[in-house]
Amino acid sequence: MSLKEKIYNAGIVGAGGAGFPSHIKLPDKVEYLIANAVECEPLLKTDQFIMFQYAEKIVKALIIIGKEVSAEHIVIGTKKKYVKQIEALQKVIEKENAPIEIKTFKSFYPLGDEQTLVYNISKRAIKAGGIPLDVGCVVFNVATLCNIYDSLNDIPVTSKYISILGDVDKPSIIKVPVGANFKEILSRVGVTDNNKYVIVGGPMMGKYHHINSTENLFVKKTTGALIVINDDHYLVKKKNINYSKIVSLAKCSCIQCSFCSDLCPRNLLGHKINPHLVMRSVAFADLENIENNSENVLDKLKEAYFCCECGICELYSCPMGINPYNMNVYVKYLLRKANIKPDKNPKDTGINPSIEYRRISTDRLVTLLCLDKYYHIDVDMNNPLELNFSRVSIGLSQHIGIPASPIVNVGDSVVKGQLIATVPIDKVGANIHSSIDGIVETVDSEKIVINGENVK
Repeated sequence: MSLKEKIYNAGIVGAGGAGFPSHIKLPDKVEYLIANAVECEPLLKTDQFIMFQYAEKIVKALIIIGKEVSAEHIVIGTKKKYVKQIEALQKVIEKENAPIEIKTFKSFYPLGDEQTLVYNISKRAIKAGGIPLDVGCVVFNVATLCNIYDSLNDIPVTSKYISILGDVDKPSIIKVPVGANFKEILSRVGVTDNNKYVIVGGPMMGKYHHINSTENLFVKKTTGALIVINDDHYLVKKKNINYSKIVSLAKCSCIQCSFCSDLCPRNLLGHKINPHLVMRSVAFADLENIENNSENVLDKLKEAYFCCECGICELYSCPMGINPYNMNVYVKYLLRKANIKPDKNPKDTGINPSIEYRRISTDRLVTLLCLDKYYHIDVDMNNPLELNFSRVSIGLSQHIGIPASPIVNVGDSVVKGQLIATVPIDKVGANIHSSIDGIVETVDSEKIVINGENVK
Protein backbone atom coordinates (compact mmCIF):
# COMPACT_ATOMS: atom_id res chain seq x y z
CA MET A 1 0.00 0.00 0.00
CA SER A 2 1.34 3.43 -0.92
CA LEU A 3 2.07 6.19 1.59
CA LYS A 4 -0.77 8.23 0.12
CA GLU A 5 -3.20 5.36 0.69
CA LYS A 6 -1.97 4.88 4.26
CA ILE A 7 -2.50 8.58 5.00
CA TYR A 8 -5.93 8.50 3.36
CA ASN A 9 -7.01 5.41 5.30
CA ALA A 10 -5.96 7.04 8.59
CA GLY A 11 -8.05 10.14 7.93
CA ILE A 12 -5.16 12.56 8.43
CA VAL A 13 -5.68 16.29 8.00
CA GLY A 14 -3.53 19.31 8.80
CA ALA A 15 -3.47 19.21 12.60
CA GLY A 16 -2.18 22.75 12.94
CA GLY A 17 -5.60 24.24 12.34
CA ALA A 18 -6.13 24.47 8.57
CA GLY A 19 -7.40 20.91 8.24
CA PHE A 20 -6.36 20.29 4.64
CA PRO A 21 -6.51 16.53 3.87
CA SER A 22 -2.92 15.29 3.92
CA HIS A 23 -3.28 12.60 1.24
CA ILE A 24 -4.35 15.30 -1.24
CA LYS A 25 -1.45 17.50 -0.14
CA LEU A 26 1.21 14.83 -0.75
CA PRO A 27 2.93 15.63 -4.08
CA ASP A 28 4.95 13.37 -6.37
CA LYS A 29 8.06 15.53 -6.08
CA VAL A 30 9.18 18.69 -4.29
CA GLU A 31 12.38 20.60 -3.68
CA TYR A 32 11.58 21.58 -0.08
CA LEU A 33 9.86 19.37 2.47
CA ILE A 34 9.19 21.63 5.46
CA ALA A 35 8.10 20.73 8.98
CA ASN A 36 6.18 23.55 10.63
CA ALA A 37 7.47 23.42 14.22
CA VAL A 38 6.84 27.07 14.99
CA GLU A 39 3.73 27.05 17.23
CA CYS A 40 2.76 30.37 15.73
CA GLU A 41 0.10 31.77 18.07
CA PRO A 42 1.01 33.31 21.45
CA LEU A 43 0.59 31.09 24.56
CA LEU A 44 0.18 27.75 22.77
CA LYS A 45 2.21 24.75 23.96
CA THR A 46 0.88 21.69 22.10
CA ASP A 47 3.42 21.55 19.29
CA GLN A 48 6.24 22.18 21.74
CA PHE A 49 5.07 19.15 23.72
CA ILE A 50 4.84 17.04 20.56
CA MET A 51 8.36 18.05 19.46
CA PHE A 52 9.75 17.20 22.88
CA GLN A 53 7.94 13.87 23.34
CA TYR A 54 7.70 12.61 19.77
CA ALA A 55 10.87 13.85 18.09
CA GLU A 56 11.55 10.36 16.77
CA LYS A 57 8.19 10.11 15.04
CA ILE A 58 8.63 13.56 13.48
CA VAL A 59 12.12 12.85 12.14
CA LYS A 60 11.27 9.35 10.85
CA ALA A 61 8.13 10.66 9.16
CA LEU A 62 10.20 13.35 7.43
CA ILE A 63 12.71 10.73 6.24
CA ILE A 64 9.93 8.56 4.80
CA ILE A 65 8.05 11.44 3.17
CA GLY A 66 11.32 12.93 1.91
CA LYS A 67 12.10 9.71 0.02
CA GLU A 68 8.53 9.46 -1.27
CA VAL A 69 8.58 12.98 -2.78
CA SER A 70 12.30 13.01 -3.71
CA ALA A 71 12.84 16.14 -1.62
CA GLU A 72 16.12 17.93 -2.25
CA HIS A 73 15.90 19.76 1.08
CA ILE A 74 14.21 18.64 4.30
CA VAL A 75 13.93 21.47 6.80
CA ILE A 76 12.38 21.82 10.24
CA GLY A 77 11.43 25.44 10.83
CA THR A 78 11.15 26.42 14.49
CA LYS A 79 11.91 29.15 17.04
CA LYS A 80 15.32 29.60 18.64
CA LYS A 81 13.76 29.71 22.09
CA TYR A 82 12.54 26.09 21.86
CA VAL A 83 15.87 24.83 23.15
CA LYS A 84 14.75 21.49 24.64
CA GLN A 85 12.68 20.68 21.60
CA ILE A 86 15.55 21.45 19.21
CA GLU A 87 17.89 19.27 21.27
CA ALA A 88 15.41 16.37 21.13
CA LEU A 89 15.00 16.68 17.36
CA GLN A 90 18.74 17.09 16.73
CA LYS A 91 19.49 13.98 18.78
CA VAL A 92 17.22 11.85 16.59
CA ILE A 93 18.53 13.44 13.38
CA GLU A 94 22.09 12.49 14.38
CA LYS A 95 21.04 9.00 15.44
CA GLU A 96 19.29 8.37 12.11
CA ASN A 97 22.00 10.18 10.13
CA ALA A 98 19.12 11.99 8.46
CA PRO A 99 19.60 14.73 5.83
CA ILE A 100 17.46 17.15 7.81
CA GLU A 101 18.29 20.75 8.66
CA ILE A 102 16.80 22.60 11.61
CA LYS A 103 16.36 26.26 10.78
CA THR A 104 15.63 28.56 13.72
CA PHE A 105 14.12 32.04 13.91
CA LYS A 106 13.44 34.72 16.44
CA SER A 107 9.94 34.62 17.87
CA PHE A 108 7.68 36.70 15.65
CA TYR A 109 4.08 36.46 14.55
CA PRO A 110 2.85 34.96 12.23
CA LEU A 111 5.95 32.88 11.47
CA GLY A 112 3.81 29.74 11.44
CA ASP A 113 1.68 31.05 8.59
CA GLU A 114 2.46 28.60 5.80
CA GLN A 115 3.35 31.25 3.23
CA THR A 116 5.48 33.23 5.70
CA LEU A 117 7.35 30.08 6.75
CA VAL A 118 7.96 29.02 3.16
CA TYR A 119 9.47 32.43 2.37
CA ASN A 120 11.69 32.48 5.44
CA ILE A 121 13.07 29.00 4.70
CA SER A 122 13.27 28.97 0.90
CA LYS A 123 13.24 32.73 0.12
CA ARG A 124 10.51 31.95 -2.38
CA ALA A 125 7.29 33.94 -2.34
CA ILE A 126 4.03 32.18 -3.07
CA LYS A 127 1.73 34.29 -5.21
CA ALA A 128 -1.57 35.48 -3.79
CA GLY A 129 -4.10 32.66 -3.88
CA GLY A 130 -1.33 30.11 -4.42
CA ILE A 131 -0.04 27.14 -2.43
CA PRO A 132 3.49 26.09 -1.37
CA LEU A 133 3.67 23.50 -4.15
CA ASP A 134 3.62 26.39 -6.66
CA VAL A 135 7.18 27.20 -5.52
CA GLY A 136 8.35 23.61 -5.07
CA CYS A 137 7.52 23.27 -1.36
CA VAL A 138 5.20 21.23 0.84
CA VAL A 139 4.59 21.93 4.54
CA PHE A 140 3.39 19.61 7.31
CA ASN A 141 2.71 20.53 10.93
CA VAL A 142 4.63 18.44 13.50
CA ALA A 143 1.41 16.89 14.87
CA THR A 144 0.43 15.93 11.31
CA LEU A 145 3.83 14.28 10.86
CA CYS A 146 3.26 12.20 13.99
CA ASN A 147 -0.09 11.09 12.60
CA ILE A 148 1.54 10.19 9.28
CA TYR A 149 4.12 8.07 11.11
CA ASP A 150 1.31 6.29 12.99
CA SER A 151 -0.56 5.68 9.73
CA LEU A 152 2.29 3.45 8.58
CA ASN A 153 1.23 1.12 11.39
CA ASP A 154 -2.43 1.48 10.39
CA ILE A 155 -3.25 3.71 13.36
CA PRO A 156 -5.95 6.25 12.44
CA VAL A 157 -6.53 9.67 14.00
CA THR A 158 -8.77 9.16 17.02
CA SER A 159 -7.33 11.49 19.68
CA LYS A 160 -5.81 14.94 20.14
CA TYR A 161 -3.29 16.58 22.43
CA ILE A 162 -4.64 19.96 23.54
CA SER A 163 -3.18 22.86 25.53
CA ILE A 164 -5.35 24.00 28.44
CA LEU A 165 -4.19 27.52 29.19
CA GLY A 166 -5.09 30.94 30.56
CA ASP A 167 -7.18 31.42 33.68
CA VAL A 168 -7.04 27.79 34.86
CA ASP A 169 -5.72 26.25 38.08
CA LYS A 170 -3.03 24.23 36.31
CA PRO A 171 -2.08 24.97 32.69
CA SER A 172 -1.39 21.60 31.08
CA ILE A 173 -1.34 19.34 28.07
CA ILE A 174 -4.22 16.88 27.90
CA LYS A 175 -5.03 13.96 25.61
CA VAL A 176 -8.68 13.48 24.69
CA PRO A 177 -10.64 11.51 22.09
CA VAL A 178 -11.87 13.28 18.96
CA GLY A 179 -15.46 14.24 19.69
CA ALA A 180 -14.96 15.01 23.39
CA ASN A 181 -17.19 17.78 24.74
CA PHE A 182 -15.47 21.10 25.51
CA LYS A 183 -17.63 21.91 28.55
CA GLU A 184 -16.88 18.52 30.09
CA ILE A 185 -13.16 18.91 29.41
CA LEU A 186 -13.11 22.28 31.15
CA SER A 187 -15.12 20.99 34.10
CA ARG A 188 -12.74 18.06 34.56
CA VAL A 189 -9.71 20.36 34.66
CA GLY A 190 -11.37 22.57 37.25
CA VAL A 191 -12.95 25.38 35.22
CA THR A 192 -16.45 25.87 36.64
CA ASP A 193 -16.82 29.68 36.70
CA ASN A 194 -19.52 30.73 34.23
CA ASN A 195 -18.07 34.24 33.89
CA LYS A 196 -15.48 33.01 31.41
CA TYR A 197 -14.84 32.93 27.71
CA VAL A 198 -12.99 30.12 25.97
CA ILE A 199 -10.71 30.70 22.99
CA VAL A 200 -10.60 27.62 20.78
CA GLY A 201 -7.15 27.89 19.23
CA GLY A 202 -4.92 30.93 19.67
CA PRO A 203 -5.89 34.44 20.79
CA MET A 204 -5.28 35.94 17.34
CA MET A 205 -7.09 33.53 15.02
CA GLY A 206 -9.05 31.36 17.42
CA LYS A 207 -12.82 31.33 17.91
CA TYR A 208 -14.26 32.94 21.06
CA HIS A 209 -17.12 31.26 22.92
CA HIS A 210 -18.83 31.96 26.21
CA ILE A 211 -18.20 28.97 28.46
CA ASN A 212 -21.91 28.14 28.60
CA SER A 213 -22.00 27.65 24.84
CA THR A 214 -19.14 25.14 24.91
CA GLU A 215 -21.54 22.36 25.87
CA ASN A 216 -22.38 22.21 22.15
CA LEU A 217 -18.75 22.18 20.98
CA PHE A 218 -16.58 19.13 20.47
CA VAL A 219 -12.94 18.30 19.80
CA LYS A 220 -11.97 18.07 16.14
CA LYS A 221 -8.81 16.78 14.49
CA THR A 222 -7.73 20.40 14.18
CA THR A 223 -8.36 21.48 17.80
CA GLY A 224 -5.10 22.59 19.43
CA ALA A 225 -5.94 24.61 22.53
CA LEU A 226 -8.59 25.87 24.91
CA ILE A 227 -7.63 29.21 26.48
CA VAL A 228 -9.80 30.46 29.34
CA ILE A 229 -10.13 34.22 29.96
CA ASN A 230 -12.55 36.45 31.88
CA ASP A 231 -15.67 37.52 30.05
CA ASP A 232 -14.75 41.19 30.53
CA HIS A 233 -11.35 40.80 28.90
CA TYR A 234 -10.35 43.31 26.23
CA LEU A 235 -10.17 40.57 23.58
CA VAL A 236 -13.73 39.39 24.25
CA LYS A 237 -15.05 42.92 23.72
CA LYS A 238 -12.97 43.23 20.56
CA LYS A 239 -14.15 39.94 19.09
CA ASN A 240 -17.83 40.40 19.94
CA ILE A 241 -18.33 43.65 18.05
CA ASN A 242 -21.19 43.39 15.53
CA TYR A 243 -20.76 43.98 11.81
CA SER A 244 -22.98 47.05 11.61
CA LYS A 245 -20.72 48.80 14.11
CA ILE A 246 -17.61 47.62 12.24
CA VAL A 247 -18.94 49.20 9.05
CA SER A 248 -19.81 52.44 10.89
CA LEU A 249 -16.33 52.64 12.41
CA ALA A 250 -14.75 52.01 9.01
CA LYS A 251 -16.71 54.94 7.60
CA CYS A 252 -16.15 57.44 10.38
CA SER A 253 -12.97 56.48 12.28
CA CYS A 254 -10.46 55.07 9.81
CA ILE A 255 -7.75 57.72 9.36
CA GLN A 256 -6.11 55.96 6.40
CA CYS A 257 -2.74 55.81 8.15
CA SER A 258 -2.04 52.52 6.27
CA PHE A 259 -0.33 50.92 9.31
CA CYS A 260 -2.58 47.86 8.83
CA SER A 261 -1.26 47.41 5.29
CA ASP A 262 2.34 48.26 6.21
CA LEU A 263 2.47 45.39 8.74
CA CYS A 264 0.25 42.91 6.87
CA PRO A 265 2.35 39.73 6.39
CA ARG A 266 0.75 38.95 3.03
CA ASN A 267 1.22 42.52 1.82
CA LEU A 268 4.91 42.25 2.78
CA LEU A 269 5.13 39.15 0.58
CA GLY A 270 3.82 41.20 -2.33
CA HIS A 271 0.19 40.09 -2.28
CA LYS A 272 -2.56 42.40 -3.45
CA ILE A 273 -4.05 43.04 -0.02
CA ASN A 274 -4.28 46.51 1.50
CA PRO A 275 -6.65 46.50 4.50
CA HIS A 276 -6.70 50.30 4.69
CA LEU A 277 -7.99 50.48 1.11
CA VAL A 278 -10.70 47.92 1.89
CA MET A 279 -11.71 50.10 4.85
CA ARG A 280 -11.79 53.20 2.64
CA SER A 281 -13.81 51.47 -0.07
CA VAL A 282 -16.42 50.43 2.48
CA ALA A 283 -17.13 54.13 3.06
CA PHE A 284 -18.26 54.48 -0.58
CA ALA A 285 -19.61 50.99 -1.22
CA ASP A 286 -23.16 49.69 -1.22
CA LEU A 287 -22.56 46.59 0.88
CA GLU A 288 -26.20 45.50 0.85
CA ASN A 289 -26.01 45.20 -2.94
CA ILE A 290 -22.31 44.58 -3.28
CA GLU A 291 -22.54 43.39 -6.89
CA ASN A 292 -23.85 46.82 -7.95
CA ASN A 293 -20.70 48.72 -7.01
CA SER A 294 -18.35 50.20 -9.58
CA GLU A 295 -15.51 48.10 -10.94
CA ASN A 296 -12.98 50.24 -9.11
CA VAL A 297 -14.69 49.78 -5.73
CA LEU A 298 -15.18 46.06 -6.32
CA ASP A 299 -11.53 45.71 -7.24
CA LYS A 300 -10.51 47.12 -3.86
CA LEU A 301 -13.11 45.08 -1.95
CA LYS A 302 -11.93 41.87 -3.62
CA GLU A 303 -8.52 42.37 -2.03
CA ALA A 304 -10.16 41.05 1.15
CA TYR A 305 -10.04 37.59 -0.44
CA PHE A 306 -6.26 37.52 0.07
CA CYS A 307 -6.44 38.27 3.80
CA CYS A 308 -4.96 35.36 5.82
CA GLU A 309 -6.97 36.49 8.88
CA CYS A 310 -3.91 36.65 11.14
CA GLY A 311 -5.41 39.59 13.06
CA ILE A 312 -2.30 41.81 13.06
CA CYS A 313 -4.13 44.70 11.41
CA GLU A 314 -6.80 44.77 14.09
CA LEU A 315 -5.07 43.63 17.28
CA TYR A 316 -1.65 45.21 16.73
CA SER A 317 -1.45 47.83 13.98
CA CYS A 318 -4.51 50.05 14.17
CA PRO A 319 -3.99 53.23 16.25
CA MET A 320 -7.75 53.86 16.25
CA GLY A 321 -8.64 50.47 17.70
CA ILE A 322 -11.07 49.66 14.90
CA ASN A 323 -11.58 46.44 12.96
CA PRO A 324 -9.89 45.91 9.57
CA TYR A 325 -9.58 42.13 10.18
CA ASN A 326 -13.30 41.73 10.87
CA MET A 327 -14.04 44.05 7.98
CA ASN A 328 -12.08 41.77 5.63
CA VAL A 329 -13.93 38.71 6.96
CA TYR A 330 -17.29 40.43 6.48
CA VAL A 331 -16.47 41.64 2.97
CA LYS A 332 -15.32 38.14 1.99
CA TYR A 333 -18.63 36.75 3.23
CA LEU A 334 -20.62 39.32 1.21
CA LEU A 335 -18.57 38.68 -1.94
CA ARG A 336 -19.06 34.92 -1.71
CA LYS A 337 -22.77 35.38 -1.04
CA ALA A 338 -22.99 37.45 -4.23
CA ASN A 339 -20.92 34.83 -6.09
CA ILE A 340 -18.20 37.37 -6.87
CA LYS A 341 -14.94 35.49 -7.35
CA PRO A 342 -11.42 36.67 -6.46
CA ASP A 343 -9.10 37.69 -9.27
CA LYS A 344 -7.59 34.55 -10.81
CA ASN A 345 -4.17 36.02 -11.51
CA PRO A 346 -3.66 38.98 -9.20
CA LYS A 347 -0.56 41.00 -9.94
CA ASP A 348 1.87 40.76 -7.04
CA THR A 349 4.06 43.73 -6.17
CA GLY A 350 7.13 41.75 -5.12
CA ILE A 351 8.71 41.29 -1.71
CA ASN A 352 8.64 44.50 0.32
CA PRO A 353 12.26 45.55 0.95
CA SER A 354 11.30 46.37 4.56
CA ILE A 355 9.99 42.88 5.31
CA GLU A 356 12.77 42.01 7.76
CA TYR A 357 12.13 45.19 9.75
CA ARG A 358 8.37 44.83 10.04
CA ARG A 359 8.23 41.62 12.01
CA ILE A 360 5.80 41.53 14.93
CA SER A 361 7.57 40.50 18.14
CA THR A 362 5.53 37.83 19.92
CA ASP A 363 6.54 39.28 23.29
CA ARG A 364 5.31 42.72 22.30
CA LEU A 365 2.13 41.25 20.85
CA VAL A 366 1.32 39.40 24.08
CA THR A 367 1.62 42.65 26.03
CA LEU A 368 -0.79 44.44 23.68
CA LEU A 369 -3.22 41.52 23.97
CA CYS A 370 -3.16 41.87 27.78
CA LEU A 371 -2.11 38.23 28.15
CA ASP A 372 1.22 38.75 29.94
CA LYS A 373 0.23 36.88 33.09
CA TYR A 374 -0.35 33.67 31.11
CA TYR A 375 2.65 33.93 28.79
CA HIS A 376 5.62 32.66 30.76
CA ILE A 377 3.83 29.86 32.61
CA ASP A 378 5.35 26.45 31.89
CA VAL A 379 3.40 23.24 31.45
CA ASP A 380 4.59 19.74 32.30
CA MET A 381 6.00 18.33 29.05
CA ASN A 382 6.52 14.88 30.57
CA ASN A 383 3.14 14.07 32.07
CA PRO A 384 0.14 14.95 29.90
CA LEU A 385 -3.24 14.35 31.47
CA GLU A 386 -5.23 11.69 29.60
CA LEU A 387 -8.99 12.06 29.92
CA ASN A 388 -11.36 9.25 28.94
CA PHE A 389 -14.88 9.96 27.73
CA SER A 390 -17.88 7.65 27.60
CA ARG A 391 -19.71 9.70 24.97
CA VAL A 392 -18.38 11.54 21.91
CA SER A 393 -19.90 13.58 19.11
CA ILE A 394 -17.70 13.18 16.04
CA GLY A 395 -18.15 15.79 13.31
CA LEU A 396 -18.33 14.69 9.68
CA SER A 397 -16.68 17.89 8.45
CA GLN A 398 -13.47 18.36 10.42
CA HIS A 399 -11.47 19.39 7.40
CA ILE A 400 -11.36 21.48 4.26
CA GLY A 401 -13.50 19.90 1.54
CA ILE A 402 -16.61 17.74 1.46
CA PRO A 403 -18.05 16.11 4.59
CA ALA A 404 -17.47 12.41 5.16
CA SER A 405 -20.41 10.07 4.48
CA PRO A 406 -21.48 7.81 7.37
CA ILE A 407 -21.14 4.04 6.87
CA VAL A 408 -22.65 3.07 10.25
CA ASN A 409 -26.22 3.13 11.50
CA VAL A 410 -27.92 3.87 14.80
CA GLY A 411 -27.55 0.86 17.09
CA ASP A 412 -24.32 -0.43 15.55
CA SER A 413 -21.51 -1.48 17.88
CA VAL A 414 -18.19 0.16 17.03
CA VAL A 415 -14.67 -0.01 18.44
CA LYS A 416 -12.00 2.62 18.75
CA GLY A 417 -10.26 3.10 15.41
CA GLN A 418 -13.12 1.67 13.34
CA LEU A 419 -13.96 3.51 10.12
CA ILE A 420 -17.37 5.17 10.51
CA ALA A 421 -17.50 7.72 7.67
CA THR A 422 -15.67 7.96 4.36
CA VAL A 423 -14.65 10.28 1.54
CA PRO A 424 -13.42 8.98 -1.86
CA ILE A 425 -9.62 9.07 -2.09
CA ASP A 426 -9.71 11.38 -5.12
CA LYS A 427 -11.88 13.97 -3.34
CA VAL A 428 -10.86 16.74 -0.95
CA GLY A 429 -11.98 15.37 2.39
CA ALA A 430 -10.97 12.87 5.06
CA ASN A 431 -12.12 9.59 6.56
CA ILE A 432 -13.54 9.57 10.10
CA HIS A 433 -12.97 6.88 12.73
CA SER A 434 -14.59 6.07 16.04
CA SER A 435 -12.57 7.48 18.95
CA ILE A 436 -14.06 5.16 21.60
CA ASP A 437 -15.74 1.76 21.92
CA GLY A 438 -19.50 2.12 22.02
CA ILE A 439 -22.92 2.06 20.40
CA VAL A 440 -23.88 4.48 17.64
CA GLU A 441 -26.54 6.70 19.18
CA THR A 442 -27.11 9.30 16.46
CA VAL A 443 -26.25 9.66 12.78
CA ASP A 444 -27.14 12.82 10.89
CA SER A 445 -25.66 15.11 8.24
CA GLU A 446 -23.29 16.79 10.70
CA LYS A 447 -22.14 14.22 13.24
CA ILE A 448 -22.06 10.70 14.59
CA VAL A 449 -22.69 10.34 18.32
CA ILE A 450 -21.24 7.27 20.04
CA ASN A 451 -22.21 6.21 23.55
CA GLY A 452 -19.81 3.93 25.40
CA GLU A 453 -21.37 4.13 28.85
CA ASN A 454 -22.49 0.49 28.96
CA VAL A 455 -19.50 -0.95 27.12
CA LYS A 456 -17.18 -3.06 29.24
